[in-house]
Amino acid sequence: MQYAALGAYGLAAAIHLFACANRTQLKLRRITKCFLMPLLALCYVLLARTVSPLVVAAILSGFAGDVVLLMRPRRWAFPAGIAAFAAGHVFYIVSFLNATPRFPAWYVFALLGVVTVACAVLLIRALWKGIPKRLRPPGFAYMLIIGSMASAALIFAFAGGSRFGWLAALGGALFVASDTTLAIDAFHHPVHHRNVIVMSTYIAAQTLLVSALALV
Repeated sequence: MQYAALGAYGLAAAIHLFACANRTQLKLRRITKCFLMPLLALCYVLLARTVSPLVVAAILSGFAGDVVLLMRPRRWAFPAGIAAFAAGHVFYIVSFLNATPRFPAWYVFALLGVVTVACAVLLIRALWKGIPKRLRPPGFAYMLIIGSMASAALIFAFAGGSRFGWLAALGGALFVASDTTLAIDAFHHPVHHRNVIVMSTYIAAQTLLVSALALV
């Protein structure tokens, strides 16, 4: 059963990326996108040493965000998608902190906080003119949340609680890269091969984050 689920997830991801690379396959891209996170959740439940409801909630929040963003250009779709993914990041943050066996000194948290805020400020400043006014506050808040998720994954990676911790650090970085690419394309300038870049890094990020937590 586990191998069947992994095979189905890998096949769905491959077909989806194929569809992303072919502009004529819009319907196939939409359909396969809806299968990605449910299949990843199934893989996690079947393979995790200890199943955490928080991790399942994080994955399904990503699924909700994926589905809602397919409803663009409806005005409410983008902020609703941001809210769904933000909830998923919060679930990941709590999951990583719960799985961290020992925390670093306070100044490490302070340094990561400063870096997160600085990166969010620089990105929102670069995109400021292109972001609609109603999306600026939630957009900035989302940047802080995803930066906090990447920081929590980094703390978990270096805490020594799992030899697979590096998967979390890489997954957090790829999630930031995916969402940054999407934001640049949406609010600054078109990014060539956007769909392939965004979805390949997104799928890899979710897979690595979930794998790190499944192997704790």
